[in-house]
Amino acid sequence: MFFALLGAMSLMAGCSAPPQTPPQAEPAPAAATHESLIINLTSDPMESAHGAMMGLHLAQKALADGMSVTVFLNVDGVKLLQAGADTLVFHGENISELLGSVSGEGGKILACPHCLHVHGLSEADLRPGVELAQDSVLLGKIRQAPTVFTY
Repeated sequence: MFFALLGAMSLMAGCSAPPQTPPQAEPAPAAATHESLIINLTSDPMESAHGAMMGLHLAQKALADGMSVTVFLNVDGVKLLQAGADTLVFHGENISELLGSVSGEGGKILACPHCLHVHGLSEADLRPGVELAQDSVLLGKIRQAPTVFTY
């Protein structure tokens, strides 16, 4: 019995770790404020103007809330710049005028140069307030950790 008790005590002594100081907690990362919004407008407004309208309405609401807003006309979204798109109306709203309104309220409108080319458009087709997207500008905006919505 003595040897069993001695064995149990030595087993317990060998299994317990020496006391340690609690680890220091790392400081919490700064909370992202997400004060910027990118609307990635990829849907074809000629097929479904609903997506374009939704994205542009969100852009307007974000601008009214004081956010920095960029609308990126990407993939088929550049069709908002083609001939005839200025007559596109959905639920009584002219989509081209809505795009101009976002620009007029301080939103930045960028068009993908490659996407323009794919759809037979060029820099000459850009409307006032619309700029060709530059890689450096887009990457700079992405580094700001914006909220991105794709329509």
